[in-house]
Amino acid sequence: MPSHRILIVEDEKITALDLRMTLEELGHDVVGSTGRAESSIDMVASLQPDLVLMDIHLDGPMLGTEAAMLIRERFATPVVFLTAYTDDKTLDEACRSLAYGYMVKPFEKREVEAAIRIAMTRANLHRDLQLSEERLRLALESARMRIWQWQPQHALEAEPAESGGSGQFYTEFEQLLAHVHPDDRSQLQQELGRNSRYRCLVRYRNDLGDYRWTQLMASVVAGRDLPRSVLGVMHDVHEDQLARERLQQAEVVFNSTSEALVVTDTEFRIVRVNPAFTTITGYSADAVIGKLADMLTRARRQEDLSEPLPLSEHSCSGEVSCQRSDGELFPAWQHVSTISDDDGLLSGYIVTLADISALRRAEKRLEQLAFVDSLTGLANRVQLERSLVYRLAQSDDRHPLAVVYLDLDGFKRVNDTLGHGAGDQLLVEISQRLRATLRDRDLIARVGGDEFVMLLEIHTESDLHIVARKVLSAISQPVALEREEVQVSGSIGLVMANDQSGSAEALIKAADAAMFEAKKQGKNSYCFYDIDLDRELQQRLQIEQSLPAALRNKQFVLGYQPLLDAASGRVRGVEALIRWQHPQLGLLLPERFIPFAEQSQFINDIGDWVLCEACRTLRDWEAIGLTGLTMSVNVSPRQLSDLGFPQRLEAIIAEYQVPPDQLELEITENALQASEPLVEQLGRIRALGVHLAIDDFGSGYSSLSRLKELPFDRVKIDRAFIRDLPDNSDDVEICKAILALCRVLGMRVTAEGVETPSQRDLLISLGCDTLQGFLFSRAMVSAKVREWVENLADSSGDQQTGSC
Repeated sequence: MPSHRILIVEDEKITALDLRMTLEELGHDVVGSTGRAESSIDMVASLQPDLVLMDIHLDGPMLGTEAAMLIRERFATPVVFLTAYTDDKTLDEACRSLAYGYMVKPFEKREVEAAIRIAMTRANLHRDLQLSEERLRLALESARMRIWQWQPQHALEAEPAESGGSGQFYTEFEQLLAHVHPDDRSQLQQELGRNSRYRCLVRYRNDLGDYRWTQLMASVVAGRDLPRSVLGVMHDVHEDQLARERLQQAEVVFNSTSEALVVTDTEFRIVRVNPAFTTITGYSADAVIGKLADMLTRARRQEDLSEPLPLSEHSCSGEVSCQRSDGELFPAWQHVSTISDDDGLLSGYIVTLADISALRRAEKRLEQLAFVDSLTGLANRVQLERSLVYRLAQSDDRHPLAVVYLDLDGFKRVNDTLGHGAGDQLLVEISQRLRATLRDRDLIARVGGDEFVMLLEIHTESDLHIVARKVLSAISQPVALEREEVQVSGSIGLVMANDQSGSAEALIKAADAAMFEAKKQGKNSYCFYDIDLDRELQQRLQIEQSLPAALRNKQFVLGYQPLLDAASGRVRGVEALIRWQHPQLGLLLPERFIPFAEQSQFINDIGDWVLCEACRTLRDWEAIGLTGLTMSVNVSPRQLSDLGFPQRLEAIIAEYQVPPDQLELEITENALQASEPLVEQLGRIRALGVHLAIDDFGSGYSSLSRLKELPFDRVKIDRAFIRDLPDNSDDVEICKAILALCRVLGMRVTAEGVETPSQRDLLISLGCDTLQGFLFSRAMVSAKVREWVENLADSSGDQQTGSC
């Protein structure tokens, strides 16, 4: 992508800085940035950028749309709007300013890149068009030419001779030559010099100023007592000459076009064909001339070409089946037009045949791609929805319809450890097993990476139990891949169509909800959709739909849960935990809404808000004397994969002026994937001085070699291994092993979910560094943290804060 000089006009500093970093990452030169529309005009004049990225609602009285109009009028610099508003008034103002693009906040890097490329392409084309128009204008002016319309004259008016003879005139040769087109004068003079009698075709200007093709026929006469002179007549042949030129052009088109052209008489007997006809059909001209044109076609709406055509406006079109000379049939698009003589009477037909075989093959392929999953050959989501709508209309009490939603358990582990090729091979094998298990009339569709939906006609609900168990048994059998044998299981959601009166989409969502419930019950199981799940589904839909407005309406809040030094009991830091104060559903914990945010475009915005709010809180605590605390913030996998995240993190740290070493980012073990970009990304974050921690350690599949490569400072043991301490001997051994491993790797360890004194005492005895859990405190608002820390200090008689 070429580099461009870009001016940013944005009054939100974080957004402007984020946009600058995105543009510089894309290779562009940001020549300046301002938050006011008035100053942007002066900056365009002085900096002369290639493009302006402008917010509409800015600081100051002037709108971005007003500034954009002035910039366009004065400098012709393209402007792309960046705004969070999509109301009609704002869009109308943007349209009136003739902007080159309109992006709605928040936007991804690829959106910015696409908008810049499109805007600059349009701007370049517009400049080329203006240059072309200017060249054309200058050319017409310099040649004293203009575009105009005229009506040909039937006769050339001339000055009558003194004798008054009709149709005769006399003039000097120089006067005659002055009316001849300059390009034709030399030809006229050469003819005159060679012959005393001559005939010449020239363009002659009549009294109206029009040049018309004229045949000059004249003789040179000279007498003993008379000067040399020319005597002749002129014949206007303008229309004949134009008709001749059109015939020549038509002949070229007839012979060079790629479509088959057939000229027939009024009875559809072939009179003439073009070379493309022979190329397409294989018939030579001699083989078809004189024969009826219907020898070529085998179907035309069951009409016979030899019968009079139902012409509309003297032509008709339609698809026909044609036959080549070797007997092969091919589809063609046929267009038939009438030919009329000078009196307007029918004199024949022109038949055009275009071979559309390639088009039909492409359409067939596209149709297949539109309804079939390319990897497994199963139906895709489009075919599923169409079939479900149709089958719902056909189902009744005798043939009830069931929807089965299947998600593979353990597929991600196979995909991540053995690669996508092995994952694809596994999906193909599972698809074949589903085909073998179900009946031919049952529809099987792949609707996601490892998700399948089946439509079954069953007799009773007990039959559905049998089908579910068969499917689980089939897919749980070991699968031999290229490198090793793997085994997965499945979670199935079931819903009967007669249990749900909603649409096809509602049925699929209901089966999906039942599938999630089966996963929560331990996987490798199936679950029927019921009233409780319906309530859960409605809440999920409500959460998904209201998520976009949560940030805008400031509904998110942060709670802070303390982390205590295991040996001394001092407060080492806090973990920032997001909550959603939903206007209808009340206070929602992150597990209720973060999974939906992860699948949407809002997760990066939510993550940036958490970082900003946590850093602001840390700064406020420092100001009131609550110093030395480490702030732990959870980071989503999508945030971590964003290449611009380290720059945004650095900007947030600078804006709130917090020490980087008092900030710790927690990343779940499942987010760690074996890729060089991840190592580089974590290294860039660690280079800022920010600490890194692995959250929920033990719940993923990290290898020891992988942990050794990554720049982590801390490991947080998953609460699942803490919950049953000290009674569960396996969990005790796991905790010992994790602590021993971390000591070798030089990492500190935090145990989360500590709820009992016995758990605390055991973890202290094992050498755990930091403890966190309800035994000490639940998450609390920032205003309560200072009071809690002071109370803890008073109870222990010692200063309780300190860096980790």
